[in-house]
Amino acid sequence: MKRYRWKIGFRTCIPTTARGSVIGNTIRPDRIERDIECIAACNDSTPDLGYSRPTFSEAWAAARDYVIEQASLAGAKSRIDAAGNVHIRPDRRTWEEPLWLSGSHLDSVPSGGKFDGVSGVVMPLELLRARIDPPLELVIFAEEEGTTFGMGLLGSRAWVGRVGRDDLARLTNRHGESYLEAGARYGVDPDRLDTERIDASRYRGFLELHPEQGLGLWNDNQAVAAVGTINGRRQYRIEVEGRGNHAGSTRMADRRDPVAAAAHVIAGIEVIGRDLSEGCGHTVMTVGRIAVEPNAINVIASRVGLSVDFRSPDRALLEEGERRLKRLTEEIAVDRGLNISISSEDDQPPEPLDAELVRRLVEAAESLGVRLPTVASGALHDAAIIAPYLPTSMLFIASRDGISHHPDEYSRIEDIATATRIAAATLS
Repeated sequence: MKRYRWKIGFRTCIPTTARGSVIGNTIRPDRIERDIECIAACNDSTPDLGYSRPTFSEAWAAARDYVIEQASLAGAKSRIDAAGNVHIRPDRRTWEEPLWLSGSHLDSVPSGGKFDGVSGVVMPLELLRARIDPPLELVIFAEEEGTTFGMGLLGSRAWVGRVGRDDLARLTNRHGESYLEAGARYGVDPDRLDTERIDASRYRGFLELHPEQGLGLWNDNQAVAAVGTINGRRQYRIEVEGRGNHAGSTRMADRRDPVAAAAHVIAGIEVIGRDLSEGCGHTVMTVGRIAVEPNAINVIASRVGLSVDFRSPDRALLEEGERRLKRLTEEIAVDRGLNISISSEDDQPPEPLDAELVRRLVEAAESLGVRLPTVASGALHDAAIIAPYLPTSMLFIASRDGISHHPDEYSRIEDIATATRIAAATLS
């Protein structure tokens, strides 16, 4: 079993003081930085290749255990729900008492950065340490990224009942284990899924901190912003079926080449995305994955699979984009004499966040002398899943050069500390 650095002598990670003695009365950036470095040390990769924590891996479990241990030292208790999400509350608070909910995720994309998800976990962890019995529950959602089991936001979706036992049994990781099988070692229990769904009576609202994953705040030299809405997302699978044949002996006029057809589809998707973005700059379309069969240099392919990721804050533009995408594939299929099918993989509508909570965040920031603009989130987050059930908002921190999902991802520790102070002034 791999031994993670924070478990084998990374002394700054685990204080030697007694339980409860790490509680203070101020937000400490040094503790926040230590948390981020300790969680980064829980890594299935090497730092020069980034940071990798697939959900239910040893690295993911080590990061989760680190947070639980730190919270325990601050006088907090923890439990794991049936979907594998971790919930942490101060010892003196009951599990039924209505508290604020705050957290994010610890899983990462392959070769990702230190800050995505982690920032949103260490913020409420610091609040637990900086206040005596704060009215706060820290949550660590499982499988937010979607790169381990092929669907994102699984922990939060399962908690609210948007995915169930059959869905989690169908989704598998690279080892062929389903979410239920791999998660069984970490508290996932399908028999309890229906009885352990979110209970809104136990929460006042939800606040998630996250790097912006864009250039806006960094370019404006703005440390923090409140999020007023999260863009909707639709994802599709496109299959282009042609006629496989020998690359050398098949005349150009006789070909039904799915790679050439797929190239036209991709170019058309870029045109649709650019056209729609003229009406709304946050509207984007992306082809992120291409699979060619048989993928040989001297063979005309028989099939090409494409993924399409389509996002917009405007529901009407999402509908228009889907119509244009279907029309594009139909026209290319007829023109090139082959079959093209399109299927929906995900449909998350735009999610307006709670205006009253945004107002409270802005007022709390003003009381600290911080200007807090309101922005939209182009990326999807667990907050979008929780928003229909609880008053929800987010705090964004600036991302250097807009880089995310990459080892060069960076946010300033002082910005995370500023956001934590705003949260402390809001969640009271």
